Amino acid sequence: MKRSPPADRHAWEDAFIAGLRAYGMASRAAQAAGVSDSTPYARRKRSAAFRQRWDQTLADYHARRPAKLRNRADKPAPRQWQRTFLEALSETSNVSASAKRAHVPPREAYRLRRCDSDFADAWRAALFEGYANLEMEVLGYLRDPAPKHRMDVASALRLLAAHKDTIAGERATRANVSAAEVRASIERKVEIFRRQIANRREPAADER
Repeated sequence: MKRSPPADRHAWEDAFIAGLRAYGMASRAAQAAGVSDSTPYARRKRSAAFRQRWDQTLADYHARRPAKLRNRADKPAPRQWQRTFLEALSETSNVSASAKRAHVPPREAYRLRRCDSDFADAWRAALFEGYANLEMEVLGYLRDPAPKHRMDVASALRLLAAHKDTIAGERATRANVSAAEVRASIERKVEIFRRQIANRREPAADER
C-alpha cells in the first residue's frame, strides 16, 4: 500500500526531489513533477524541511559526479568549465559571475554558445532556472519586513531587465503564448519591484 505524504508536505514534492536527484537542475525536476518552475522556489522559501531536502539532494548529486578534469596549467578542461558555468548560471543568471567561477573569460562562453547548439540550449535552460530563482529571491526580500541578509536589489533588477528578451522567448515556448505578452508581463513585474524598492527607501530616508 502506497504511503501518503506527510500532512505538511505537498503531493508533488517527492517527485520533484526524485527529479532533482536524477537531473541536478530544479527546472527539469519541476517539469518532471508537473509543476511550474516558480512553485518549488516558493515552497523552498516557506519550508525549512523542504529546503534541507533540496540542498541535501543536490549535494548528493554533485558528490556522485566524476572528479574535476584538468588540462595543462591547471586550467579547467572544456567539459568541466561548461558544467561549472551552467551550474553557476542556473543559480545566479549572471554570465560574468558564472564565467569567473568557471575560470574562463565571458567571451569564451559567448563564443561557444554561438557555435555549439547543445551548449546554447543548456545555456537557455540554466538562465531560465536562474531567472526564476532570482525573481523569487527579490520577491522574498521585498516581502520580508526585516530581512536577515542584505541584497543588492539594484543589480538584481538590472539582471532581470537584461535577460527579459531571452526569458520571454523561453517562457513563451513553454507556455505556448506570444513572446511579446510574456515580455510585457516581465516588464510590469520589474517595474513593480522598482516601485516597492523606492517605497521601502522613503521611510528610511525620513528617519534620518
